[in-house]
Amino acid sequence: MIKLIPYILYLWLVAMYQVFLKDITSIYGVTINLPVLLVLGVAFYKSEVIACWFGFFVGLVVSAVVPQLMGWNMLIFASVAFLAFHVVIRLNIESLYARLLFILGGVLLYNIIILLLYRSDSIIYSFLTKSLTSAIYTTIIAWFFFLFKDRRITLQKFRSIF
Repeated sequence: MIKLIPYILYLWLVAMYQVFLKDITSIYGVTINLPVLLVLGVAFYKSEVIACWFGFFVGLVVSAVVPQLMGWNMLIFASVAFLAFHVVIRLNIESLYARLLFILGGVLLYNIIILLLYRSDSIIYSFLTKSLTSAIYTTIIAWFFFLFKDRRITLQKFRSIF
């Protein structure tokens, strides 16, 4: 039961992000794709089964906003987790740039699938203005996360600047 607490907190974070923080962190309509970022992070650091189940439940939480797409969201998030886990196993993703490219590719894949699922009239325009920019914005947030995780930026280094 104690091993489930971090995942429950991640799901709570996704739910709070979808309800409260998504509009606050939006820049000209471009939002951070935090659910996919968390699914990719779990797939990067945990096992295949945990990543797939976590992706399934993240899809369930994200579907609270649009219940008509509940099955699709659960399938897409679980598939992204499955693919991400196998990419991590087969490729050497130890460097910071490889991890950022991994995050960019995963978020871009999710955004393209969602774009095709919604069947927008102008797919190329929506890809350039929403999908690609959202993937870049999410990758920048992931870059800060990896800098803190690798201890390239610490609180002491940050305080020494000021």
